[in-house]
Amino acid sequence: MALRDTSIDPLLLESARHQFIEKGFAKASVLEICKNAGVTTGALYIRYKGKAELYDALVEDAVAMMEKFMEHADVDIEHLSDKELLSSWYADKHRLGSFFDMFENVREQFTLLLTCSEGTKYQNFHHDFANRMTEVDYRYYSEAYRRGFAAEKVTKEQMHIYLTAYWELFYEPFIHGMTRSEIDDLCAGIARWIDWRALLGLPEKMPF
Repeated sequence: MALRDTSIDPLLLESARHQFIEKGFAKASVLEICKNAGVTTGALYIRYKGKAELYDALVEDAVAMMEKFMEHADVDIEHLSDKELLSSWYADKHRLGSFFDMFENVREQFTLLLTCSEGTKYQNFHHDFANRMTEVDYRYYSEAYRRGFAAEKVTKEQMHIYLTAYWELFYEPFIHGMTRSEIDDLCAGIARWIDWRALLGLPEKMPF
């Protein structure tokens, strides 16, 4: 039995990545992907059903990272200590930097997900992610309100709008190709601009 030539996969993936960046997913051509990779279409279809599976393979690490982040945030909030409950809302530039580190680890794939997902199953991922984070963060806020820490009354719809704008601040630097150093310079400004403490009516400083 002949062994599969594994050297072809990275050639196809790199060619597909360039096609998606240059033309977008919808206009990317399987024939061009194969031609630029120096392989036949038959070789591609042995490995992938088509360009959708190529795209999935290219962004799978970024998607897995986002899923892991959401799973980590989705905890039994009622059993959190007051400090654990409130700490997520007091974001300084260092905490924001840790979020950017998460995306930086999969920068190439994450940028592809942000800029070239139109026509794929991930084309609404910005909206879907904001929806899922709204469910999680609204529970954090509601518990903070119940415990008497949050003074402002915020609806779930308002929270969704806040979070949609908030996460766009993390997407845009990658869309614009900013370096990690440039992103670090941006973090302090983001921390000042998005003041969850003031937005939710939390104590000016962590009361612990």
